[in-house]
Amino acid sequence: MKKLLLMFAAVATLFTACNKETDHNNVKHDHSADIVGTWTCLTADYAEVLIINADGSAVSYGVENGEYWENVRGSVIVDGDNITMNFEDNDNLTGHFDIIPGQAFSLFEDSGERYIYQYCENDLSNEIIGMWVSTDNSSDEDNNVLIQTFYENGKSTYTGFAPLDGEIILNKESNYNVIGDVNFQEINGKYTAWKLSYFKNGTSSGDIMTNTNGDFTETWLRVKQHLNLTGLEYAYSTAYITNAKGKDEDFSILGSTFNIANIEGRNFDVIFGSDLFCVELNANSIKHMFRIDGQHAEFNAPITVDGNKVTLEMSEVNPAFRTVTMYMFQDANDSQLHMYMPTKSFINYIANLEIRTLLLEGKIDITDTAAVDKVFADMEARIESINVSFVFKARK
Repeated sequence: MKKLLLMFAAVATLFTACNKETDHNNVKHDHSADIVGTWTCLTADYAEVLIINADGSAVSYGVENGEYWENVRGSVIVDGDNITMNFEDNDNLTGHFDIIPGQAFSLFEDSGERYIYQYCENDLSNEIIGMWVSTDNSSDEDNNVLIQTFYENGKSTYTGFAPLDGEIILNKESNYNVIGDVNFQEINGKYTAWKLSYFKNGTSSGDIMTNTNGDFTETWLRVKQHLNLTGLEYAYSTAYITNAKGKDEDFSILGSTFNIANIEGRNFDVIFGSDLFCVELNANSIKHMFRIDGQHAEFNAPITVDGNKVTLEMSEVNPAFRTVTMYMFQDANDSQLHMYMPTKSFINYIANLEIRTLLLEGKIDITDTAAVDKVFADMEARIESINVSFVFKARK
């Protein structure tokens, strides 16, 4: 078992009060039943989950400095306010303790060190399974969209900006293990731990989960792993942009000016406002509807769906267009739709829109292969990297 010194002033005050009362009454209590259960301690670089059974047997899971351990067996013996913990890895403890049943217990080693464990009431190992999207997190990347899927086999996939990688990653696989309300998750061969909170139907959009590690917090919304594309229509709501790097050069799309060097989500608000831009989905096609210079315009594109991966077969609409592969996510009630595009997908998507704009303005001949290729080449030259997530809300 591994342990960490924790200093929680509020809890310590309660324990002090308990000590005074015990000393005054001089009563020796049997806490062997009170200590049964799952207990956790967690900080930014250390975590442990300790499961104590009624027969005094125990098992420890934890991580310290990126090193993970699990199923370390041992025993816990309490005698009044004295406690002895022995574990098969020889990380043992002898001392005394105070407990607030159902809340926390504090261990005092003979050396004078103190450790505090919080009582864990809920097992969230099943609740975490599924797909989650986060736009509300304390990442260093502003407006970072994160997508994570947890599978029953202990594997997870992650899409979004990864601080330890220093870059945007797409569907990166890792291992995880949820014990009680702590998620031990592998990142680049090292483990970290997250304190989980789960709220079933926490919003009108569905279940909410929060992950906390030190000062870093992420809020996640459960989304579906399989899309419902049955004649639903969505209006543009907002856009999230991360990892945008490129030329300081202006270019025009649908009558609006863009510049990758200083692009922001609000740039798309101008051209994709809910009254101007919406999408209509079906199992085999997607229809874009928008306005250019006050004129209504639309185009249909066949799509291929594989889970949450959606391929827009734009070249079948017009050979001048290029195929766009994106990822789509819907919440539990189909009230939100997220379209996530990595760099290559976004380049093709926005270059397709530029060609569409040029066609409507009569400024390009789609039979001129060189002119069409130049549009895509110019867009590739402008955009070194970018990740874009468009958020749509269902139209009533």
